[in-house]
Amino acid sequence: MSDSKNDIHPADALKALDQVLTVDQRNDHVELEDWHARIDEIKLNGSTPIAVKQLFENAKNICLYSYFAYRLHQPAEAVAYSALEQALKLKYEEEKENLTLKQKPGSLAALMDIALELGWITDEGYISSRNLAASRVQMGLINKRIDEGVFREGDSYPVPEPTEEEIVAEMRSMDVAKKRLHAGRHVRNYLAHGDHGLSASSIGMLANVAEEINQLFSG
Repeated sequence: MSDSKNDIHPADALKALDQVLTVDQRNDHVELEDWHARIDEIKLNGSTPIAVKQLFENAKNICLYSYFAYRLHQPAEAVAYSALEQALKLKYEEEKENLTLKQKPGSLAALMDIALELGWITDEGYISSRNLAASRVQMGLINKRIDEGVFREGDSYPVPEPTEEEIVAEMRSMDVAKKRLHAGRHVRNYLAHGDHGLSASSIGMLANVAEEINQLFSG
């Protein structure tokens, strides 16, 4: 006799053969062409080791098929984080002769700390955070001019444009690299230990991981 509490929802079960390429109802607001295009634009640098590239392409393919099976989002993320961990290990192997470490890093957290300490991954390397940093600087400049009485009601003024130095300084003050890198590690650990969360976040997550891998192999 079936126990309804333990039954898989039909939307999450193995698809019938004639339904394999039917969009998951939770994705029916998106066109497949748009879905594919968003994933296709996420690319790794040509100098990235082939082992990392292949793992990441596996993640992209799983992400693609989450269009038809929604619960593939988190497996796609898990494989992407495997690619990042592999990338960090290979970067360490490339650079270890030039490092003076007391012991070999034995965990993903240790590898991430080394990448941050040695500048393999930096705040300004996260291109996706530049717009936020620029907006924060711009609002600060506007507020400063208001406080100084430079802006008067009824007058028109050009919006102040932040400099590159101001944007980089803001990104560093936001501690972008440390927060995003280690946040990803926590997500990876949740996924590795069977966390049951479900989120349509894989495309954004893959884009973030690609930014990190591309910083490691930017040559």
